[in-house]
Amino acid sequence: MNEPAAPSLEVAFQVIDAITRVKGVIGALLMDLDGQIIAQDFKSQDDQKHGWSAGKTLSDQLAKAAAGLKLGTMNELHLQTGKLTFRMTRHERAWLVVLGEESVNLGMLNLEIRDREELLNALGGGVPAEQRNTEYERIISRLKADGTAAKLIQERGEEIVALRTLHGMLFQTALQAGVSREVISRRINDINYHIYRDSLLDIGFDFFNRKALDNYDPALGRKVMRAQIEGLSAMVLEKVRT
Repeated sequence: MNEPAAPSLEVAFQVIDAITRVKGVIGALLMDLDGQIIAQDFKSQDDQKHGWSAGKTLSDQLAKAAAGLKLGTMNELHLQTGKLTFRMTRHERAWLVVLGEESVNLGMLNLEIRDREELLNALGGGVPAEQRNTEYERIISRLKADGTAAKLIQERGEEIVALRTLHGMLFQTALQAGVSREVISRRINDINYHIYRDSLLDIGFDFFNRKALDNYDPALGRKVMRAQIEGLSAMVLEKVRT
């Protein structure tokens, strides 16, 4: 029960964490060619819905159009509208979908995607649904056995990226277990509010400040991550025990 998380799933969340640090990025997700989400991190539920639906619809329709026109396989897509920047790149058997503000720095975004090319290629054949489900079940079994996320947190140590990876996997596990995104968001906001209030830190609770906190105050960043992990774990346990 103490085996490490699936390497490819770890990589998926590392990629998402890196991409969403680019200024102006609203969120990003990795999905397989069947449209199933592998990993994600978005500023809001609406942004996630737009990212998934647009990514799935555009990838399907444009892939068919490219095939019909005998243009070969579609590998990359960039759309710019009056309100949104939409970027998709295909890597082996996974799509990287990025949503950004109109003013997002495309040069920095493209550079970050290129810098993560090695990690994206490490996904190889993607993260099959069976493997993802097995990993989520492993996390749930571990939580039920331990009754807490304390040991999972302890295994990650002081490394903020490792904690973020665990956070992302628990977030997805909570969704898999049937916890709604609205409930998750409210719990995380409550956790942030109490930590920031007790720390006398007026940094706000939005997506970008959460990312910037790592450099601003690493110790506080780890504290926030651990508290959110514990909150997510409690929601998962509450759901699977009912």
